[in-house]
Amino acid sequence: MKRSLLVFAGAAAAAVAVRVLLVLWPGAPATDVYYYDAQAVSAIIHGMDPYGHVYSVPPSLATPGAAAVFAYLPGVFSFLLPAGAVADVRAGLVAADLVAAAGLYAVGGRRGRLCAVAFLLAPPTVLFSTWFPDNSLPAVAFLSAAVALEARGKSAVAPLFWGLSAASWQLAWLLFPLYLVRSLRLGRLRDAALFVLAGTAALLPFLLWDASAFVYDTVVFQFGRAAVGLVSTGPFGLSVNPSLAGAAVSLGVSLPAAARGVVEVAALLACLRMVKGTLPSLLLASAVLLTLSAVILPEEAFWSYFELPSFAALAWFSLRGAPERAGPPPVSPPNA
Repeated sequence: MKRSLLVFAGAAAAAVAVRVLLVLWPGAPATDVYYYDAQAVSAIIHGMDPYGHVYSVPPSLATPGAAAVFAYLPGVFSFLLPAGAVADVRAGLVAADLVAAAGLYAVGGRRGRLCAVAFLLAPPTVLFSTWFPDNSLPAVAFLSAAVALEARGKSAVAPLFWGLSAASWQLAWLLFPLYLVRSLRLGRLRDAALFVLAGTAALLPFLLWDASAFVYDTVVFQFGRAAVGLVSTGPFGLSVNPSLAGAAVSLGVSLPAAARGVVEVAALLACLRMVKGTLPSLLLASAVLLTLSAVILPEEAFWSYFELPSFAALAWFSLRGAPERAGPPPVSPPNA
């Protein structure tokens, strides 16, 4: 067995051990996400729609006005449902961490291996799958799978995982315009179509189940939270809101959604110019756009919103300067 694989396996074992300790530690979890996840999984198992379902959360952790809201996209159930059916939903988030790290390792090269270990052992990553559960982790795992597949020349399958990533976290849909530009540059419009097909297929069953509850929970509520200042106190203690709206509130002004929309369009146009035909250029543009969008769009930005753009930056660093492996060459017609 390669030494690098042994190192990665050891890091993965240590990462899982630390996560298990934190899951079992008194006081965990420290946010309401765990309770929503566990009860949403239970609702699905019992044939009930998790969107619009009534949730029970300890009063000290409850988000005002969210008793009947599951604010996360259905892609998260890919990891939460198997784990919640047999153990603890946080095991699904730990599994998402492992898949994400494995994707970086599979990219190959010294940078990919270092980034995989760094991702597994970074304190924020550890906390976001245990103490402060973060439902953007399934989106990270699917993006990692997409990157690994493309980096290893499996470009025919990779678009499906880009789409599943978008179906797991709202802001990940902003990756589609970037992905479309790259697909057009490569003459592979089919890839963009598969992205949309996979993402839409994951959302559609829940959208058809109860469209109004689904849209309210995942769009209206999620992006309609009341803006708070840059620094405030809440159910989780002192909190920092690193959003454009939060900065405006701290200055005593209100920033309309239309104004934030204009800034977001400007950010998108700038990032579209960064996209070439290469995977690293797409990842760098994705990291920049998602970081800016996490600041621009929400009234209240949570630190977990930066998990996916941080991973995209790690993936870009892993691939930077490495030759891309193309998919299988087209078959030439036989000579007449």
